[in-house]
Amino acid sequence: MNEKGKKQLFQSAVFTGIILAFFIVLSGMVFAGKRNWENGLRLAVEQVLPASDWQLGDMLPLKNNYSVSAACFKASNIKAPSKKSYALVMRIATYFGPLPAVFLFQDGKAEFQGIAYMNNSVAKEFSDNKFNRQIDYWTDTAALLVRDVIAGEEASK
Repeated sequence: MNEKGKKQLFQSAVFTGIILAFFIVLSGMVFAGKRNWENGLRLAVEQVLPASDWQLGDMLPLKNNYSVSAACFKASNIKAPSKKSYALVMRIATYFGPLPAVFLFQDGKAEFQGIAYMNNSVAKEFSDNKFNRQIDYWTDTAALLVRDVIAGEEASK
């Protein structure tokens, strides 16, 4: 191998090493951030559901297009622990922009529980019942998502 070939091989190796190091650092940041993302979603659900009544379990995977804007958790009612329940937090579109809504799924039905991190002006607007149709739409969507999660969970057993 001549001198020019050795130089090009060295430059290619250095370039490949830099790209490889970049992807390793980027992958490490993604895996480190995933835990923080899950903890933030868990806190949003815990903020809406009363801690005296509900305890959250594992996060269940969503295998559809909503997986980037929703998360589903197993939930257990402290007063009735044998009953299967699921808590879903998802980003819903409202007149105020996207907001994190929390839904509770039990007995085959989803129920809207509230909006996490809501300030007083938005809370006043939601309490005026102007958004019932929007909430009904997102409640139906949440029910479909949780049914998919339950079907996937039962299929994996």
